[in-house]
This record gives sequence, structure tokens and C-alpha cells, in this order.
Amino acid sequence: MASKEWAIGSAKTKVFGEDSYGAGDLFLGVTVPDTRAIAKKYKDLPQEELATLANSKYHEERLTALVILNHQYSKAKDDAERIQLFEFWLLLVKTNKVNNWDLIDASAPYMGEILSRHLGYGAPFLRSLAKSDNLWERRASIILTFPLIRIGKFGPTLAMAKEALTDDHHLIHKAAGWMLREVGKRDQDLLTAFLLKHRATMPRTMLRYAIEKYSEKQRKAFLAKD
Repeated sequence: MASKEWAIGSAKTKVFGEDSYGAGDLFLGVTVPDTRAIAKKYKDLPQEELATLANSKYHEERLTALVILNHQYSKAKDDAERIQLFEFWLLLVKTNKVNNWDLIDASAPYMGEILSRHLGYGAPFLRSLAKSDNLWERRASIILTFPLIRIGKFGPTLAMAKEALTDDHHLIHKAAGWMLREVGKRDQDLLTAFLLKHRATMPRTMLRYAIEKYSEKQRKAFLAKD
């Protein structure tokens, strides 16, 4: 199930040097499909054991914990339980246990469902994440809005995309561009209006991600420098 070659390959895609965000992360070499299969098998893992797994030094074990957390959130009996699970996840983000782009992307699109249920996780909450010094809180601020996009609520995504305009990290630019693209799949006119207003100041990576579903002619027009 685990291999040295897979571990090396995983590390190369998620760690960019000794001084980068993922420096020092350890990999077992377990594939993502196998990780998800393990998580499904142990989806009812007690909270104490889940916390131990989520605090592991190994990347794949932390990913397993997050996928289990997704399962438990989806089966939560009420909002009190959902809030408890979301706050547990948020603590993992704030304490750098969720410390790579794949860990955020595997969990925030599920945990963000709480935004549609609880007013306490509205605009001020998202803005506080977007302005954090913690890279993973900032990436979470935009990816958490994915469940809102799915139900046709685009305002929070556009607001967080505006916050991302002045962010200096490429992982935030990619996340914001991705979420803008998802908005555009549902309302291209709204995305077009946003891009026309902000393309002059939008990081190029963010813009390129956002316009992937446009025609080649339209993409060239957006990317053209005035």
C-alpha cells in the first residue's frame, strides 16, 4: 500500500524547499485512493483517536483524519455537532496541522457547508481568515465558499476573491482563480463583470485560472495588456 517512490513523488508536489511552506513534512507513500479507502473504513473513529491521527507527523495520516472528519460532518445529527466538528477542523488549520494545499482542498469544500447554516461564519469570519498571517487560513477563506457556490450564493466568493487581489502568494491566487471559475460555470455574466472590473490588478495566475472555461479568443482578450 505504501511505497518509497510514491512518498518521494508526493513530497515533490507539495514541498518547495527548506524555507517553503511544506518544508519538513513527512510522507509514508500511501496513495490518495488508498488513504480514502482507509478513512471510509474507519469513518466512525472516536474523537480522541481522530485528534491523535490529525496531529500525526505524517502527511497521509493527517489527510486520513480530514477525510474521516468530512464523513462525520456529513452524518452529523444537528448543527451543534456540525459546529463542534467545524471548530475542531479550524483549530487544525490554525495550528498548522492542515499545512498544505491538498489538505485544505480535501476538507474546506466539505467543512464550508457550515457557512450556509450559521450566521457566525459570515463575512467578518471569512475576512479575518483572509487577512491572517497563516497561509492556510487565507486559502481556507476562499475554498470554504465552495458549498455556497453550489447553492447559487456567489457574494462571499467574490468578496474573498477581492481580498486575494492583494495577496502575495501563488497558492492564494490559484485558489481564488479556481473558485471564480466555479462561479463562472454557473453565472458567466457575473464572472465577466468581476473580471472586467479587476483584471488590471488581478495576479496573472489568478486570472488564468478564472478564465479557463472561456473561448480562446476571450482568454486572449482578458490577458491582453491595455
